[in-house]
Amino acid sequence: MVHAKLGIGEENSGKLVSTVRREAHSIADERGMKLVIIDGSPGIGCPVVASITAADTVLIVTEPTLSGQHDMARVAELTRHFGIKTLLCVNKWNINPKITDEIESHARNNSLTVVGRIRYDKSVTAAQLCRKAVVEYTPAGCSEDIKNLWAVVAESMKM
Repeated sequence: MVHAKLGIGEENSGKLVSTVRREAHSIADERGMKLVIIDGSPGIGCPVVASITAADTVLIVTEPTLSGQHDMARVAELTRHFGIKTLLCVNKWNINPKITDEIESHARNNSLTVVGRIRYDKSVTAAQLCRKAVVEYTPAGCSEDIKNLWAVVAESMKM
């Protein structure tokens, strides 16, 4: 895990993300690791651009809101411009199934591969309170969704 710590009120920047990304790739190369996962920030700003730079595959995780739908479309434009394979997952899909369907339809019409949905699940909060990942906290609910999503993503990357 490679990360940076920002102080209160400090601005995240593409330069910071680029530095962390380079360090992660350097460590992976030293250790013979073939996979580096970069968790990008929400939105479409400079940190997002820096997160996807030199990526082989991008997984867009969006939520079924108008803002999420808009940001997903803009990130998809960016990945298409750079020729990056792009996958899509809708998080908390069940809070607005209608917008979820619109997002997935837009994705399919724009050559994005829809790889999964993660349901809204109160066990996420319970897991956080226990300082655990939800997949460690419970095998049911959204944990199943996350495990299924990872299986599809890994297969699409031929891991």
